Amino acid sequence: PVADRMTVPRSLYVHIPWCVRKCPYCDFNSHELAGQIPDTQYVDLLLQDLTQDLGELSPQSIRSIFIGGGTPSLFTPTAMTRLMTGIASQVEFSPNIEITMEANPGTVTGEAGKFEGFRSAGINRLSLGVQSFQAAQLQALGRIHDGDEASRAFALARRAGFDNINLDLMHGLPGQDLSLAMRDLAQAIALGPEHISWYQLTIEPNTVFYKNPP
Repeated sequence: PVADRMTVPRSLYVHIPWCVRKCPYCDFNSHELAGQIPDTQYVDLLLQDLTQDLGELSPQSIRSIFIGGGTPSLFTPTAMTRLMTGIASQVEFSPNIEITMEANPGTVTGEAGKFEGFRSAGINRLSLGVQSFQAAQLQALGRIHDGDEASRAFALARRAGFDNINLDLMHGLPGQDLSLAMRDLAQAIALGPEHISWYQLTIEPNTVFYKNPP
């Protein structure tokens, strides 16, 4: 019944499909960036999609937004502000709305003020894709950052005012034994994030690892 659906808390997922490099384990809808991101056009199209979707739903505020990818942190703060402003113009935000953005450490540490810009855009929670702090494991996963960049990204996020940060880690990695896995976990805990997601590497169809298992 419509009445029952109206009582279910509503959330919004926004997908940013571009990456600097496609990771060999990734089966998400993501694509290596060639040139500049057409962020203005893409935001316009996202907001058009939202308008169409809202036409089929009953009016209701949303309690959370998750901006995933791909690599949303490739967006400029200006583009992210346009996106958030456009969403806010169409839907009501719950008073304590949680707005999460995924960020790759390799896309934020070289640009001063980028985290501050995302914070000003309305993002109040970050999910940092660390995966590992160890060089060999990061190289095997095709990541574009190193362990120091991961720690630096966390520190920059804190300095920008983020008090709700998740760290994504992976275990069961090529060349990783139990001691290395526990070392990654200990380093993540030492940073003091509000949340840690610790995923086991899985080999999914339509990935490089599926065709050439590590």
